[in-house]
Amino acid sequence: MTTPVTQVRNKLADIEIGRYLPLYNQLTEEQRYAYKLLLPGLVMMFIIHFIPIMWGALISVMGVDSAYTSNWYEAPFVWFENYQYVLDPRTVIGSRFWYSIRQTIIFAVGTLVLTYVLGLTAALVLNQRFKGRFAARTLLLLPWVAPAVVTLLVWRMMLQQQSGIINSILLSTGIINEPIYWLIGDNAIWSLILVHSWTQFPLVMIMLYAGLQSIPEQLYEAASIDGAGRWQRFRYITFPQLKPVSAVVILLMMLWTMINFTSAFVLLGSQPPQAGQVSILYIYEFAFSNFQFGRGAAMSVVLFAIAMTMAMLYYKYLFDEDFTEESR
Repeated sequence: MTTPVTQVRNKLADIEIGRYLPLYNQLTEEQRYAYKLLLPGLVMMFIIHFIPIMWGALISVMGVDSAYTSNWYEAPFVWFENYQYVLDPRTVIGSRFWYSIRQTIIFAVGTLVLTYVLGLTAALVLNQRFKGRFAARTLLLLPWVAPAVVTLLVWRMMLQQQSGIINSILLSTGIINEPIYWLIGDNAIWSLILVHSWTQFPLVMIMLYAGLQSIPEQLYEAASIDGAGRWQRFRYITFPQLKPVSAVVILLMMLWTMINFTSAFVLLGSQPPQAGQVSILYIYEFAFSNFQFGRGAAMSVVLFAIAMTMAMLYYKYLFDEDFTEESR
């Protein structure tokens, strides 16, 4: 039970906070209480996420190299020299960095399309009533539940040119006449898309399955009475109803794939073929092999800016489309 003294203290604390945060005075008691509960989590997010981002942005304008690995704070400020160096396509480093950006976009878009198709298909199957649905759901979750490193190493062994089981099956069935270099050359990026999609599609499946469960059955019953077939019900009921969930899935998968390090590193190694050198791997190789941490941080900031710009443009498109539909 709250005592009068405690109530007075809380009131004085609210007044003190309101002096520095004018918007705080406009909140109701329930809203203030909710924000106070959120405060510890927001502080942890600030420490874990925002401080490293600001630290990386600071290093990106400093000349941190092998001479300043233990005393980076003594490195001189070079300001935008690092950005000019890594963004200039006329230099070797700049051209390779822009090529890695292109490969990253291919990797992100390819993974997004494949994971969405696989996840939606699996979610539609699980949404049906059949015997063994629980077992099927468990099996479909295994690629995501299993440790990522273990799954990726298994795929790496299966994709080996000589000893891999995939080439062995394709050769024995006569589909191919000679082994395919899955992890070397131009095939590397497509193998990376395939394997990463395999590890991520169960998450998409779960989110879309939850969306399917929230669709009222009355909509399907009314459509069936009107003579709508399976494809028409999917096109005019299921797919539009999944739009809010799909928007979140697309955004998260795009951002997570662009900054994914584990799949590319475990599957292709620290020095991947050129076709498989996505930005996050190239930044790692450049920064830690050449001890050019300032320029590596500049590359990271550029990649972060590209990802955030794509996310904001995507959300602007969604909000504009929703506003247009509501105004009709």
